[in-house]
Order: sequence, then structure tokens, then C-alpha cells
Amino acid sequence: MTSIFQRANPSIQQLFEKAGSPRKVMCIPIDYAKKQHTALVCNGEGLLLRAPFHIHNNLAGIEFLEDIINGLRRKHAIKKSGVLFGGEDGGVFAHNFIHALLVKRYLGIGLNAHDAARERENHAASTDKLDLLGIASLMINKKWGRTLSAEVSEARILRDQTHHRASLVKAQAITQMRIHRLVEQLLPGFLDETQSGLTAFGRASLWVMEHGLAPRQILARKPESLAEKLGLLMVRDPVAKAERLRTLAASVAPPPARLCDVVQANLTHEISIYEHQNACINELERDIARHLAPTPGALLTTVPGIGVTLAAALYAEIGDTSRDRGMKKMTAYAGLAGRLKQTGGPENQAVPCGRTRRVCIPLKRTIMDIALKTQQYGHEELRRDFERRVNAGQHVRLTMGRRMLRIARHLVRDRKFFLPPSLVHSTDREALRDHYARAWDRILIKWRDAAAIQQAFAEGTPLEEWRVALHALYDLNLSKTSPQHRKLKT
Repeated sequence: MTSIFQRANPSIQQLFEKAGSPRKVMCIPIDYAKKQHTALVCNGEGLLLRAPFHIHNNLAGIEFLEDIINGLRRKHAIKKSGVLFGGEDGGVFAHNFIHALLVKRYLGIGLNAHDAARERENHAASTDKLDLLGIASLMINKKWGRTLSAEVSEARILRDQTHHRASLVKAQAITQMRIHRLVEQLLPGFLDETQSGLTAFGRASLWVMEHGLAPRQILARKPESLAEKLGLLMVRDPVAKAERLRTLAASVAPPPARLCDVVQANLTHEISIYEHQNACINELERDIARHLAPTPGALLTTVPGIGVTLAAALYAEIGDTSRDRGMKKMTAYAGLAGRLKQTGGPENQAVPCGRTRRVCIPLKRTIMDIALKTQQYGHEELRRDFERRVNAGQHVRLTMGRRMLRIARHLVRDRKFFLPPSLVHSTDREALRDHYARAWDRILIKWRDAAAIQQAFAEGTPLEEWRVALHALYDLNLSKTSPQHRKLKT
């Protein structure tokens, strides 16, 4: 029989059922803090077993809490399997404390702070005790909350890595803005490729900015030596690009002479920061690719338009089984479904109210990026669907995002290789064989660029299993090395 409480936590329901009676359940709501947590203990009926007390956020605090639990368990004849604790999702300062309790095999629940606040009986004030009562009410009534796990899965590792990468990319963008400001003082228009001839923030562009960007410094260099250096930095037609750069330097108004050296020194410092950030991001992306390779998330790279970084970011949010949701809940969690309000009888139409703010921002950003990549680099059938949605006046990033989320979730859950819609139920052996053969080189190139091709096709990985299966089913002798590697050998 289907429950009307769709957001009820099944782990709490099972704990209450096994306990047999609410009096045999011990609920420990905790208000997490950096130095001292606040907690109280009650049973499943809401009767207070111990008034609010403080717990130090260290090993001594964990032992103190466990002593309290064991004492109350003996007094009230409560089994260890009937104990649960929970609190609002807080800062990283509480993660180690929570993990220590999970390792001791207590059921842990993470709650949304907004839900806990709505559950409080007093909405005019907020104290530690009132917050604890709201947390306890949520857990006892089995309303909401996600079950915490002591296991550190690959999806959890990837989630930390992809979130950290997003922070580094944001910091690098801020550095780029500072560089733009300094460049506009020294040589306006240099970062515009149509004026300078150099790609902004490419190797040649960074070298010029670091070794003297003021017009007098550009013009002081010999054209031959400047062109030779640009050639070594892999610039096409270096002679013409050097001449264009000198022309730009000769046409702009020079900065004040006394400020020139100061601005150049600041620019050199910023370039050093930018290059260090870039190196950190590149190294982190390689680590992300190596962690993604042995997981089902690697199969997301079989979708045209989804590279290794986007695949890792998506798998980090949807691949953890402890956070698994149905498709409807996942769509709302990703911010792809709008809210509706309907009242006044069935004859009144529902009114759209916009999307909820309680969404997973990293997941939403990833899905939106994938929807745009589908338009640019996706499979032909998906690109046509994208254009159809645009012509129909749909919010294409949301509707296409929902479709791509369904496809990605199917690939991860069932460990499938991507097939275009026309081939999903096809029995045409030659068409399937042709699709797999054409898709394989693109997959190899994605993992080669991520410097993780060996890890992706190691023994036992999902992509290697598919390579072996395709060879057996379609007699496809698919390579495990980059297409460029094969060309170099010949």
C-alpha cells in the first residue's frame, strides 16, 4: 500500500517498526556547533529522557555522549538498534563528529534547517532548546530527512573534488578580472584577439604579459626575436602576429611612465597566481578523471557532448546510492520542475509559482551546462530535439535538462552504453555496430585529454567491460589507446 507521506524517511520508519513500541525508540536531536554541540534525549513518544546538555566537539565529547546513551538504554530497556540521532545539515566542523557516531552503528539523519524551523512550536524566537525540539519533532514524526552513511563512496569523493574544482575556477575567474583591469592600463585591447592576434590567456598571451606589456617594451623588442618566441609558443603565422602586436602597441595611448613599472609588477604577480591556479585545476581534473574511471559514471562519457569533467560532476550528485531518489524527486532536487498552486475547486486551473529555492545548485548548474553542450556537440537526434523545443517556445534548458537527466540516470543505474533514441529498441545489428564503432574513438579522445585513458580501460572498469562485450557481440576490435597513438605508430 502506498503511503501518503511521500517524503517520509524509510530508515526511521523501519527503526520504529523493529522497536515495536515508540517507548523503545531513543531519539537524540543535536544542534551542531563548532566547539560545543547541544543535545537532548527523548523517546519515540516525545517524552523527555534527559534535558538539554552540551557535548564537546572532540573524542571526549563522543565518549561522553555514548555513556549517556548506554545509561539510558539500560534504564529504559532500549536496544542499540532503536537509537537514532540527527541534526540540521551544518558546517564541515560537525562532519567528523557525525562520522564517529555513524561508525558506532547509530542511525544518523540529516535534516534541512528550513524544515526544522517550521516544526518548532514557537516561531517568534530561536534558541538551542527550541531548535532541538523542532529537530526531535521531525525525526519522531518520521517526516523528512536523509539517512547518513559512514561509507565514503566514490561519488562522495567526486562530490568533494568537483565542488573544490568549482571554487578554484571561480577564484581563477576573479584573477582574470584583475588581469583585465591591469592590461587595460598597460596595453588596451591586448586581450582582444582581433586586435592583438593572440588568444587571450593562451601560452603566448601569458608570456607577453609577464615579460613586459607596456607599449614601449613591446616596441623595444626586435620583430625577428618576437616572432621567433611566438613561434616557439605554437602561435600560427608568428611573423604576422608579431607585426599586429607591434601595430597595436604603436596605436594606443601609453600609460604614465612612473606608473608603468608598478602596474607591470602587479600584472606579473597576477600572472603567477593565474598560472598556479591553472596548474592546480589541471591536476585536480586529472584526479577527478582517475576517480571517475572505475565507476558507472564513466559511461556518461559515451553521451556526445558530455566530457569527463561534466560526467564527474553529474555522477557526484546522482551516483551515490544513499542519496538516490525517484525521477520526480530528482527533477525537483535539480531545480528543473516548477511549483504549482491550485485552490478553489477542481474547476480552477493551477498557477505556476516558479521553481523552489531548495535545490542542489551544483546539480542544476551541471544539468544546464549539459543541455547547452547537447545543442553544440550532442548527437544529431538530440540536437534536432533541442531545436524543436526552441521553436515550440519551451524553456529549453529546463526541458532538455530533464531529458538529459533521465538519460544519465538510466546509464548510471543500469550501466548502459549511450544509444540514440532511434536505436534504443532497434534490432538492426549493422546500425548498432556502426554506432558503437563511430562512438568509440570520441570516447578514447575524451579520456586521453583527461590523462586517464589507462585507468578508464583497466581490467574490470565499466568501459573495459563494454569494450570486451562489443568485441564478442559485434566482432569490433576496439582499441584501448588513443587514435593519435595508432597514427604515431604507423
